[in-house]
Amino acid sequence: MPPLQEPWRPELNWTTPAGRVLDELVKALPTTAPWKIIVFGSSPLQLSIDPSFLSADVDVIPSADIEDYCRRAKLLKGQAAVYIDPCAPAAFTASADWPVRAYEARRGHVTFVLPHPIDILVSKIKRLEEKDLQAFRVVRAKTGHPTEEELLQALRRVVDVYRPSFDEEAGGDPRHNTVLLWRELFNKPISVAQQIIGPALAERRRNYGPQGHELRDALRKVT
Repeated sequence: MPPLQEPWRPELNWTTPAGRVLDELVKALPTTAPWKIIVFGSSPLQLSIDPSFLSADVDVIPSADIEDYCRRAKLLKGQAAVYIDPCAPAAFTASADWPVRAYEARRGHVTFVLPHPIDILVSKIKRLEEKDLQAFRVVRAKTGHPTEEELLQALRRVVDVYRPSFDEEAGGDPRHNTVLLWRELFNKPISVAQQIIGPALAERRRNYGPQGHELRDALRKVT
C-alpha cells in the first residue's frame, strides 16, 4: 500500500464476489451514457488486498440513480446473496483530498472509483464494529500499513468526525473507537485530544489564520 500522499495503483481481482457483482452492475446500466461510481466499504479491500475478506453488501455511490436498474437486474438486498447497496455521498466519511489518492478502474462504459485503503479504513472509525476492526487487521497483515504515524495523519485530516454528532445521527463514539483501535493495532493508549485533535487544529490555524474558532469550540466539548 503506498504512503498517504501517493496515489493508489492496485491490481484488482474481478473474480471475487464483489468483482462479479460489479460486473453484473455494468451489464445492468444503459450504455447510452458513461457512469461514474464510487465503491467504498469492504469491497475495494476484497478486490485489491485480500479476496477472502468477504462482505454481503457492495457499497456504492453512483453519479446518478441506479436503484431501478439494480432492481430489474436483481442486484439489491434481498435479491442476491452479494448485493449492490446504493448509498448517499454522506455515507463515506473521508478527507477532502481523498480523490487525489483514489484509483479509477474502467469496466465497459462504467468507471469505478476506489478510495485508497487508508481512506476506507478511516471512514470506519465512527462505527468500528467487529467487521470494521477486521478490515484494519486484514490490511495491516497484508501490507504492513497503516503505521501508527500514517493513521495519526489520516485521522487528523478527518478531525471533524470528533465533533459532537447531531441528535438525529445514529453514529458511534469515534473518540472511544479510536482508543479501542490503538489498543488493538498498536497495543498502547492514545490521547485523541493531544495526538489528533490538537495537532489538526494547530495545522488549521497555520493554514487559515484566526478562522475556525467555531470548530475549535465544538471540539473542546469532546476533549
